[in-house]
This record gives sequence, structure tokens and C-alpha cells, in this order.
Amino acid sequence: MYHILRFSRIRHTRVEEERDGLLSSICYLKDNIQEIKAKLLVEVPELEIKDIEIIFRDEKRDWQKIPEKQFQPLLKSRIGPGIFKIIKSHIQESHISFILEECCRAVILSFTKQDLLSSPRPEDDEEAIKYYANMVRENVRLYGRCAAFSKGSRIIEQIEVEKDAQVHEK
Repeated sequence: MYHILRFSRIRHTRVEEERDGLLSSICYLKDNIQEIKAKLLVEVPELEIKDIEIIFRDEKRDWQKIPEKQFQPLLKSRIGPGIFKIIKSHIQESHISFILEECCRAVILSFTKQDLLSSPRPEDDEEAIKYYANMVRENVRLYGRCAAFSKGSRIIEQIEVEKDAQVHEK
């Protein structure tokens, strides 16, 4: 039985390079109500969606596969500007559109990984906070995507302090 005071959710998303050069974005979500696993196959460098597979189950049923024809309008779409609007216009179920959006975000962020790895590593904590806060300002898709870039972290606090100061100046 669903009880909001005992609600928990696990979400895991990863992107892997397949043998054929495609990227595979896999998102798994489990909470008190449902369990969903989505897999997007994406062609690089165009970031064109080649295949979508989603399986799910609730507390009463075994795993079920969502019919592929439901995703037909999304195939050959490119992950980039407008993809979330395309998903919302073709997928009516909010939990399905959410998991597809997460797969797309993971693909986008997988290309940010190299920037993070090659970024300078400031020794001073305050310099590091300023550096990464600026990175989030320049790429707002990073906001909320990991603990370091989520509300409550020192990096994001730096951005919010600056926003508050700008509002008070006006």
C-alpha cells in the first residue's frame, strides 16, 4: 500500500559506449509504487535516438515491456534543444517521459565529463568553489545533476548568494 510517509526512491543513470559505437543510456528507477528501466541507444556524433526500450513493473505485476510503437515518433530525433518538448508531446505518462528525459540528460552530461576531468584542480577550497560555480553558471544543465551541484552545496550556495545580492541591488 502506498504511504507517503514511508516513501523512498532510488534512481541510477549511466551512459556506456557500445561495441558498435553507439551510446547506451540506461536509467533505473525504483520507488514504493513502481520499478522502471529504460535504455536509449544513441548514435554519435549526431546524438540521434536509434532505439528505445522500457520495461516496468508495479507491486502487483511482473516485468512488462512498453510496446515499441509508442516510441516510434521519438526515433531519429536528436538529443539537444527541443528534445524534452518532443518527449512530452508524444509520451503522455509522466513517469515514462521522466525516465526518458533522464536518459537524454545523461547523454548530454556524458560529454561534460571530459570538461570536468580536464578542468584545473584548484588547491584552495574557495578558488575551487568559485571555479565550479562558474562552470554551473555557464552550463545550467549541470545544476542539480550531482550532489556537488545541488541545492545546499557550497558551490551552489555561492551562486545563490550572488543572485540574492543582484536582487537586493535592484
